[in-house]
Amino acid sequence: MQAFVWNARFETGIAAVDEQHRHLVDIVNALGEALISGSATEGSLGATFNQLADYAQFHFAEEEALMQQTHMLETQASLHQQHHRQFAEQLTSMWSGRAEFQNPAEVLHGFLSSWLTFHILEEDQSMARQMEHIAHGMSPQKAHEQESALTQATDSASAILLAAMHKLYHVLALQNKGLAQANERLEERVAERTRELVQAEKMAAIGQLAAGVAHEINTPIGFVRSNIGTLRGYAEQLFALVDAWESAGVHLNPVPPALQTVRKATDLPYLREDLTALVQESQEGLDRVRNIVQSLRNFAHAESREMADVDLLLSLENTLTVAASQIAVRAEVVRHLTPMPLVPCVEGQINQVLMSLLLNAVQSIEDRGTITVRNGFDASGAWITIEDSGCGMPQAVRTRLFEPFFTTKAVGQGTGLGLSVAWDIVVNKHKGRIDVQSEPGQGSRFTLWLPIRHNQSLN
Repeated sequence: MQAFVWNARFETGIAAVDEQHRHLVDIVNALGEALISGSATEGSLGATFNQLADYAQFHFAEEEALMQQTHMLETQASLHQQHHRQFAEQLTSMWSGRAEFQNPAEVLHGFLSSWLTFHILEEDQSMARQMEHIAHGMSPQKAHEQESALTQATDSASAILLAAMHKLYHVLALQNKGLAQANERLEERVAERTRELVQAEKMAAIGQLAAGVAHEINTPIGFVRSNIGTLRGYAEQLFALVDAWESAGVHLNPVPPALQTVRKATDLPYLREDLTALVQESQEGLDRVRNIVQSLRNFAHAESREMADVDLLLSLENTLTVAASQIAVRAEVVRHLTPMPLVPCVEGQINQVLMSLLLNAVQSIEDRGTITVRNGFDASGAWITIEDSGCGMPQAVRTRLFEPFFTTKAVGQGTGLGLSVAWDIVVNKHKGRIDVQSEPGQGSRFTLWLPIRHNQSLN
């Protein structure tokens, strides 16, 4: 497809520029043939397009270097460079969105041939004439003025046509740039909304699972607690009976042999002490299981998506309880906590943020270490700090930490969405912030800050 047929009319008189123009025309025509034939693969089409884009950038750089070397008027050179940049943006945008065109080959070639025609006949030939004047001793300003006078004296119909083409191209470039930006924003919103929906569904599923687990666990816990209470009562009765036999045995003379044998085989004081301790520890263990289940239910509570006044310390403790098994493998938790005002937030979302920060801290510790949690508040906001003794991060990682899908973990071990979602929840949904301090080998400190109302009182 000969979208552009080269002839002497397009020559500028600058050999290098004319040669580059002809090469651009050849690439444009090759791309047209590939698109029209329909036999080219996506890879070969992409390679040809990249060749066109790369060579166009090379050509633009060469032209701009020539304008600089000949000291062409700065305003003219800047306008020329601006048109180069607009072409590159427009070309990339149209190529990316070619699937949306009914006839992509015609659209692309119509744009390319029209732009090259205008660029060569209007801008590059004008550039060449000004360069020639300057080379013969004329000042850049005078060369520009003479070129303007020549343009005005040129056939008015041609001048009007070229001016109209320039305006049309400029409007088209702005329109397509706006469409591309709108499409990017739409894609970002779709991706963000998708993450929100997935996360909401995940938290709802966790909530349903927690409720089911709680029901299944609380039922046996209930009768085990009841049985242990009964066992404690039976043990007390048995020890009372033993005490009575002991007391009666003192007055028996001689003591019956059977009683003597049993008494010698039994360490009664130890049995009395240990049985009492075992019953007490069993009750405490059941209480702990019940608290863990309640913490899981509180953590996964996602029914409400509305702001409410929340005790962040309780949220932190619930999250620490839920994550306890994962934390215990690598770290000890050190608490430096103080009472603080209630904070307006969506509790389930903040629980999710705290969990992401805690798990991030755990995963940064290679062997054994500590995770220190602190909190505080002032008139404007409340904060929770989670600090680890892990490996720390270089600047290159810190700057990308909250980017979607960015992760330093091996493939299959992390999605790179945890901290990105946490950032979205805190910054976009709660108007708060997450501050990060970290150096390689010195651990990391994440501070979650949320705004609070000024008239809050301590609990």
